[in-house]
Amino acid sequence: MSSVEEVKVHVAASVEQAGRAVVGIQQVTDQLDEALNRLRLTAIGSAHPSAITAIAQLEQAKDRLDEAMTLIRSASDSAETYRSVV
Repeated sequence: MSSVEEVKVHVAASVEQAGRAVVGIQQVTDQLDEALNRLRLTAIGSAHPSAITAIAQLEQAKDRLDEAMTLIRSASDSAETYRSVV
């Protein structure tokens, strides 16, 4: 069984690792933004269903990444609360 201090160390490490994941997701989100902007510029004036679908799917992917970052931050806050009461 882990001591209280060991639990606190492990929780802090988990929060730190989650923070690194958020940074990575933010980098991916930035890349998706660039891809989305490029695709939008390329598809200006086009009403081709494939282009419209591609743009919509990239937007959905970006939204889900934003949601993932929000959930990770919330989980980290909860973990920090847990660490402070242990």
